[in-house]
Parts: sequence; structure tokens; C-alpha cells
Amino acid sequence: MLQSVAVISLAATLCNCSNSLDEVARLNQPDTIPVMYAKDVTISESESGRLKYTLSAPLLNRYEEQGGAVLKFPEGFRVVFFDSLNPSVIRTEITADYGINNEGRRIMEASRNVVVINYLKDEKLNTEHLVWDQNTKKVSSDKMVTINTKDKILYGEGMVSDENFYNWTIKKPRGEMYIHEKE
Repeated sequence: MLQSVAVISLAATLCNCSNSLDEVARLNQPDTIPVMYAKDVTISESESGRLKYTLSAPLLNRYEEQGGAVLKFPEGFRVVFFDSLNPSVIRTEITADYGINNEGRRIMEASRNVVVINYLKDEKLNTEHLVWDQNTKKVSSDKMVTINTKDKILYGEGMVSDENFYNWTIKKPRGEMYIHEKE
């Protein structure tokens, strides 16, 4: 008799087990919790014994995805690139209020209050979104940009540059230029 009750209970339990498609899809979603986080982070990279850049951020969240690790900087970041010939000289500085570095795709994005300063050329870029594709070694934006140089202020709807922010092109440019008159 006890065996019959156990068999009936097991059969009833198995028949009542079902998952909705929404529940199955929810369980198959990537985890939204970082696998690692760190506060007050400083990351440096060198090549042939010379410091290339230093990245600092108040908070770093690391996520593991199928294509590789994704690093998020929800409280912003600062990257300082050093001159390859003279590593004590800062070549370029990038700051932003938010950043994502997709290590698998080798693409880094900066968002909200993005500022790029090229100290060697005395130029400054302001925009709301910037993408650095390390594969093509190009930096680009499809948002409004402002570039301040020594003698002009240029505006445009997007830009493309080499990764050193040395040779850039503004899309749909407009701006103010100052002309120095000789006496």
C-alpha cells in the first residue's frame, strides 16, 4: 500500500512539472552580476619596457561573456597615454563619466562628458560618445563634437581620427576661425 502511494505521488509530481517559455528564456540569459569588481583601480600597460598608458577608475565591473571579458566603468575613467619616445611626457588624456571595454572585440567606448586632450598639439575634443576600435586603430564618434585648437573652434556631427588623436577629420564641420592680422 505504501509503495502504491509513493508511485502515485511521484507520477503526480512529474506530470505537474512544467516551465513556461518565458521562465526558460530568463534562466538562459547571461548573468547581470559582475564576476569581479574593484574600487580605485589603476591599470598600466607597457611595451618593450616603456609605459604606454595608465587607466584609472573609481569602480571597475568585469563581466564574462561568450566573446570574452567586458569591463565596465560605471563611475567614469581616465586614461593617460605616454609619448613613445619620451615616456615621461603625456601625449593624450581621455576622461569620461562612463566606459565599456570589450576585450574580446577589442573595442572601448566612452560616454557622457567625454574629453580628449592632445597635449602635443594643444587640442581638445568634447563629445558625448567616442569609440576606440583597437583592431583598426581608429577613434570615431557619431555625436556632436567640438574641437578646440590653438587658433580655432570647430564643431561637427561626428569625427574620425587615428588612435593618437593626431590626424582627425570632422564630419559635417562648421566653426569659428581666428585670423591674426599683421600690423
